[in-house]
Amino acid sequence: MARICSKCGAMCDDAWKFCPHDGTDLTARGAETVPIARKQVCPKCGAKYDSRMKFCQKDGTALVSA
Repeated sequence: MARICSKCGAMCDDAWKFCPHDGTDLTARGAETVPIARKQVCPKCGAKYDSRMKFCQKDGTALVSA
């Protein structure tokens, strides 16, 4: 699942509390969640992301195709 940022419309991982693009609080009441296709993976920590992401939000490593 993913959350959609109410300010910029970015798809954000459900585990994130803030949008990595603009800092919007993603845990706010009424936040919309949607399923996402996870096609990218961090080779360092194994975190999975949708295909639009380029870097891991946990450690900054460049993502690779899953």
